[in-house]
Amino acid sequence: MNENLRFGMFLCLLVIAAVLIAGCSDQSDNSVATPATTAAPTAKYIAGDIIAKTNAGGDQLYVIRSYDPATDKYTRAWIYQNSDGTWGHFINTVTDTMDRSVIEKVYPVKIAHVTLSAIPVVTPTVAAVPNVTYVGAGPSISNITPASAAKDATVTVTITGNNFQTGAVPKLIQPGSAAVTGTAVSVSSTSITTTFNMYQKDEGDYNVIVTNPDGRSDILQNAFNIGNAPPVVSDIAPDTAAMNATEATYTIDGQNFAAGVSVSFLQGSTIIPCVNPVTVDSTKVTCGPIAFTVEQGATIGLWDVKVLNIGDATSGTLTQKFTVTNSTSSS
Repeated sequence: MNENLRFGMFLCLLVIAAVLIAGCSDQSDNSVATPATTAAPTAKYIAGDIIAKTNAGGDQLYVIRSYDPATDKYTRAWIYQNSDGTWGHFINTVTDTMDRSVIEKVYPVKIAHVTLSAIPVVTPTVAAVPNVTYVGAGPSISNITPASAAKDATVTVTITGNNFQTGAVPKLIQPGSAAVTGTAVSVSSTSITTTFNMYQKDEGDYNVIVTNPDGRSDILQNAFNIGNAPPVVSDIAPDTAAMNATEATYTIDGQNFAAGVSVSFLQGSTIIPCVNPVTVDSTKVTCGPIAFTVEQGATIGLWDVKVLNIGDATSGTLTQKFTVTNSTSSS
């Protein structure tokens, strides 16, 4: 074999080796794993959906303007019902954004669907305000007691403040829901007693508003709450018992009494339960019979009356309004 032939074979071997090395390099590159992708969240609503807290809806609700999967947020705006009951119109171009999960939890009901491009902006016409001369100062609210009630309960409250006029109208307002107007209203210049019926009203915070007959009003923001309100004990009858005497039935008045309750008389560390408690309704409980005896630890003097809602362990106490008097017979 001559020198040129040997040199040619050597060059061929070099080319073959280079091709094999390049093939191995390509195979290694192809083995790199592709990063996993996370599925985008699924939005419940689309642009044009009108949403509400309940099927009852209202004449002022939110409409979805858009959804951004990158931020998982909805853009929404207030939409108002037309006078003929159709949807709807805007009163301005204001929008806001909120997390998808929050919107879908708080506003779970789709009332209707509209074409956004067909919704006009109708600016409310502001009527000319006549010149009015007011006498004295407008109403001012300082407090409401009690400040909570159980869901679906009927609750009697006292609103304190100043400058209330005869004929003043008290209301509870939660944005997006119909106002709750007080009934059986009793008014003095510094106090209003009224009853609110919270049947089928949403849980949460409510604003308290009082409007005088002259049109002036005041509002106390987020001052009242509907939820698992503790019981309020306002009275007991009879409010006395003689040592060793048996009373067949006691009647306890108040508010927010649950279906299952316990009733106890307390003096210091002494606790005497009242047997057979029965919830007549959310404002009345009965119990008895019961006798206050030395064996139970009873002594003459003032006692507290406690009502416990067993389900949520909340309680209310009437303090120092029940009296045990002298014994009527020997123990």
